[in-house]
Amino acid sequence: MNATAIVPFKREKSGHITVIARLSGKPVRFIVDTGAGGTCIHSGLLEKYKLSLTDKTKKGGGVGTSTMTMATVASHNLSLEDVDLSSFKLIALDLTHVVAGLVKAKVEAIVGVLGADVLHRKSAVIDYARSIILLSH
Repeated sequence: MNATAIVPFKREKSGHITVIARLSGKPVRFIVDTGAGGTCIHSGLLEKYKLSLTDKTKKGGGVGTSTMTMATVASHNLSLEDVDLSSFKLIALDLTHVVAGLVKAKVEAIVGVLGADVLHRKSAVIDYARSIILLSH
Protein backbone atom coordinates (compact mmCIF):
# COMPACT_ATOMS: atom_id res chain seq x y z
CA MET A 1 0.00 0.00 0.00
CA ASN A 2 1.30 3.45 -0.87
CA ALA A 3 1.99 6.02 1.80
CA THR A 4 0.27 9.38 1.56
CA ALA A 5 2.03 12.72 1.91
CA ILE A 6 0.12 15.72 3.18
CA VAL A 7 1.14 18.87 1.33
CA PRO A 8 -0.21 22.14 2.71
CA PHE A 9 -1.18 24.79 0.20
CA LYS A 10 -1.97 28.48 0.32
CA ARG A 11 -5.08 29.85 -1.34
CA GLU A 12 -3.92 33.13 -2.84
CA LYS A 13 -6.03 36.28 -3.12
CA SER A 14 -6.02 35.64 -6.87
CA GLY A 15 -7.77 32.29 -6.31
CA HIS A 16 -4.67 30.27 -7.28
CA ILE A 17 -3.20 27.70 -4.96
CA THR A 18 0.52 27.53 -4.28
CA VAL A 19 2.74 24.98 -2.57
CA ILE A 20 6.25 25.10 -1.18
CA ALA A 21 8.55 22.55 -2.76
CA ARG A 22 12.33 22.06 -2.53
CA LEU A 23 14.70 22.50 -5.46
CA SER A 24 18.49 22.46 -5.19
CA GLY A 25 18.08 22.34 -1.43
CA LYS A 26 16.07 25.55 -1.30
CA PRO A 27 12.38 26.17 -0.59
CA VAL A 28 10.56 27.32 -3.73
CA ARG A 29 6.95 28.28 -4.47
CA PHE A 30 5.03 26.55 -7.27
CA ILE A 31 1.55 27.38 -8.48
CA VAL A 32 -0.66 24.30 -8.79
CA ASP A 33 -2.32 24.01 -12.19
CA THR A 34 -4.51 20.98 -12.74
CA GLY A 35 -4.84 21.94 -16.41
CA ALA A 36 -1.11 22.17 -17.13
CA GLY A 37 0.06 19.06 -18.95
CA GLY A 38 3.51 19.19 -17.38
CA THR A 39 5.51 20.62 -14.54
CA CYS A 40 7.71 23.53 -15.48
CA ILE A 41 10.19 26.05 -14.13
CA HIS A 42 10.73 29.62 -15.24
CA SER A 43 13.69 29.52 -17.64
CA GLY A 44 15.02 32.75 -16.15
CA LEU A 45 15.80 30.88 -12.92
CA LEU A 46 17.87 27.99 -14.28
CA GLU A 47 21.20 29.50 -13.28
CA LYS A 48 19.99 30.42 -9.78
CA TYR A 49 19.09 26.79 -9.08
CA LYS A 50 22.11 25.39 -10.96
CA LEU A 51 20.03 23.56 -13.54
CA SER A 52 21.14 22.69 -17.06
CA LEU A 53 19.14 21.74 -20.12
CA THR A 54 19.24 18.79 -22.47
CA ASP A 55 19.83 19.51 -26.15
CA LYS A 56 16.18 18.83 -26.96
CA THR A 57 13.82 21.77 -27.45
CA LYS A 58 10.33 21.87 -28.87
CA LYS A 59 7.49 24.27 -29.41
CA GLY A 60 4.44 24.23 -27.18
CA GLY A 61 2.02 26.38 -25.27
CA GLY A 62 -1.07 26.42 -23.15
CA VAL A 63 -4.58 27.71 -23.47
CA GLY A 64 -4.53 31.37 -24.46
CA THR A 65 -0.79 31.54 -25.07
CA SER A 66 1.24 31.80 -28.20
CA THR A 67 3.69 29.06 -29.14
CA MET A 68 6.70 29.03 -26.83
CA THR A 69 10.06 27.27 -26.90
CA MET A 70 10.31 24.58 -24.25
CA ALA A 71 13.41 22.73 -23.13
CA THR A 72 13.87 19.82 -20.75
CA VAL A 73 15.93 20.21 -17.59
CA ALA A 74 18.72 17.60 -17.69
CA SER A 75 18.39 16.56 -14.05
CA HIS A 76 16.85 18.01 -10.92
CA ASN A 77 16.00 17.10 -7.34
CA LEU A 78 12.53 18.64 -7.03
CA SER A 79 10.54 17.36 -4.06
CA LEU A 80 7.26 18.18 -2.36
CA GLU A 81 7.21 17.38 1.36
CA ASP A 82 8.78 13.89 1.38
CA VAL A 83 7.70 13.04 -2.16
CA ASP A 84 10.64 12.77 -4.57
CA LEU A 85 9.72 14.27 -7.95
CA SER A 86 13.17 13.92 -9.56
CA SER A 87 11.91 11.26 -11.99
CA PHE A 88 9.37 13.68 -13.49
CA LYS A 89 10.26 15.68 -16.56
CA LEU A 90 10.82 19.33 -15.63
CA ILE A 91 10.27 21.69 -18.54
CA ALA A 92 11.96 25.08 -18.71
CA LEU A 93 9.98 27.85 -20.35
CA ASP A 94 9.66 31.58 -20.13
CA LEU A 95 7.07 32.26 -17.43
CA THR A 96 7.67 36.02 -17.32
CA HIS A 97 4.03 36.72 -18.21
CA VAL A 98 2.77 34.36 -15.49
CA VAL A 99 5.08 35.80 -12.83
CA ALA A 100 4.14 39.37 -13.80
CA GLY A 101 0.42 38.60 -13.63
CA LEU A 102 0.77 36.99 -10.22
CA VAL A 103 2.86 39.87 -8.87
CA LYS A 104 0.14 42.25 -10.05
CA ALA A 105 -2.36 40.12 -8.11
CA LYS A 106 -0.08 40.37 -5.04
CA VAL A 107 0.94 36.71 -5.10
CA GLU A 108 4.43 35.89 -3.80
CA ALA A 109 6.96 35.03 -6.49
CA ILE A 110 6.74 31.55 -7.96
CA VAL A 111 9.47 29.57 -9.69
CA GLY A 112 7.21 27.30 -11.68
CA VAL A 113 4.02 25.36 -12.21
CA LEU A 114 3.18 22.00 -10.69
CA GLY A 115 1.18 20.29 -13.42
CA ALA A 116 -1.22 17.44 -14.01
CA ASP A 117 1.65 15.05 -14.76
CA VAL A 118 2.58 15.00 -11.06
CA LEU A 119 -0.97 15.35 -9.79
CA HIS A 120 -2.23 12.42 -11.86
CA ARG A 121 0.68 10.01 -11.30
CA LYS A 122 0.69 10.76 -7.57
CA SER A 123 -3.11 10.33 -7.33
CA ALA A 124 -3.53 13.83 -5.92
CA VAL A 125 -6.57 14.81 -3.91
CA ILE A 126 -6.99 18.54 -3.40
CA ASP A 127 -8.85 19.22 -0.17
CA TYR A 128 -9.88 22.88 -0.25
CA ALA A 129 -11.60 22.70 3.14
CA ARG A 130 -8.34 21.73 4.88
CA SER A 131 -5.96 23.52 2.44
CA ILE A 132 -3.98 20.36 1.75
CA ILE A 133 -3.09 18.15 -1.19
CA LEU A 134 -2.76 14.42 -0.60
CA LEU A 135 -0.14 12.69 -2.75
CA SER A 136 0.68 8.99 -2.89
CA HIS A 137 4.34 7.97 -2.83
